[in-house]
Amino acid sequence: MLHVHLTELACPALTVAEHETIQTVAARMTMAGSRAALVLDAAGKLQGIVTDMDLRARVLAVWFDPGLPVSHIMTPEPLVISAGLMPAEALLLMARRNIRHVPVTLPEGNFGIVSMFDLLRQYDYHAAWLVGDIHVAPDVEALARLSQHLPPALVRMVQNGTPAHDIAHSLSLVGQEIVHRLLTLAENRFGAPPVPYAFIVAGSMGRYEQTIHTDQDNAMILDDSFVAELHDSYFQQVAQFVSDGLAACGYVYCPGNIMATNPQWRQPLHVWREYFRHWIDTPEPQALVNATIFFDLRCTYGADSLWLRLRDDLLRRTRASSLFQRLLTENAQTFSPPLNFWGRFESERNAVGEKVIDLKKRGVVPVIDMARVYALAHGLPPVNTVERLQALAEAGALNRADVGELLEALEVISRLRLQHQARQVQAGVKPDNALPLASVSSLERNHLKGACEVVARLQQGMFRAYRSGG
Repeated sequence: MLHVHLTELACPALTVAEHETIQTVAARMTMAGSRAALVLDAAGKLQGIVTDMDLRARVLAVWFDPGLPVSHIMTPEPLVISAGLMPAEALLLMARRNIRHVPVTLPEGNFGIVSMFDLLRQYDYHAAWLVGDIHVAPDVEALARLSQHLPPALVRMVQNGTPAHDIAHSLSLVGQEIVHRLLTLAENRFGAPPVPYAFIVAGSMGRYEQTIHTDQDNAMILDDSFVAELHDSYFQQVAQFVSDGLAACGYVYCPGNIMATNPQWRQPLHVWREYFRHWIDTPEPQALVNATIFFDLRCTYGADSLWLRLRDDLLRRTRASSLFQRLLTENAQTFSPPLNFWGRFESERNAVGEKVIDLKKRGVVPVIDMARVYALAHGLPPVNTVERLQALAEAGALNRADVGELLEALEVISRLRLQHQARQVQAGVKPDNALPLASVSSLERNHLKGACEVVARLQQGMFRAYRSGG
């Protein structure tokens, strides 16, 4: 089951002219069975949106004259979203702004319209509702209480058959919203930042591929006007507040200290540029470890332009460095699908002696690594694994049929991983990635084996390609 796009959910928008009367618009909405209408000017440009609630609250409830133009009661300059946005992202934006209907720009240039109900009825997006409460949480204690709803949200989405890609996306959006709120609370406490900065998240949160809770991977890119003696104490306080807040919400401190609390990862833009220049132009083992973290970045708060400038610079370098590409590919050989020479599952024993397969290291990580290698080699900006693979197919860098197979394989592996974690949540056990083979039905085992065979075949193809110069 593939994730749903907004183009499939958006209804054709009822459009009305700004000079039409409120009564006429209400009648047209009734005839069309529409709860909202888009208001256009004479040139066809969007001016506003009017909804059932506007008719009730701004007309009927206050005895407003229905013979006046609809422009008197419309919401001007409404939020407009792109059809390329994920449903979970659209829900997050709508929850933040407390709106129920939003215009969607369709590929052909027309407008559609999507409602909160249209999105929620597809899946149980309890996680998206959570975003609204997180956005107004008054303190860290409230955020910590709200984060406790994430495990049951995972269980509900798994039970409802929500695609694994969408579950991870939703949970990641909640995590990023917690980061966003913590930074807002930090600035309320410590004051406005002395220089612009970008707070960036890395790893699974940066890729929108989180499960329930993971460790923290984050950093700060500071404007080049930053002077350590004048400004660093402020950013250190903010970083510590956010890191402690994330820990209170279940996102444990990074064991490798990849956090903005570490001065090494709280630096001005020119220092970050030098980091990436060194990692790419003179790669060494630690540089390749950093590559698996810091090449999956996303700005979640602050001056996005700082990150975009850094991203453009690093992608130029990765595209040009065949040595970096080759060594990054060799590093990707660390994890391979759990199949032996004869095509049978390779398993290990857990603490109670069960045969298990680590669906993170031997399942999703080989696909993540593969997508990263190809995307960096071709200078493509997406960081989400699915989006990277789709971009590679669009660019002609990978065969579309191979990408289709790989996406299906990733969904199979990810779904089994999330189902396993949901069962553990229900049993009161701390979720992990070690799937007991005894819990897998024969049909699921066949699907998993087929998925691993696809990943193994394409992984070997990547190894051959970059060993021979790409």
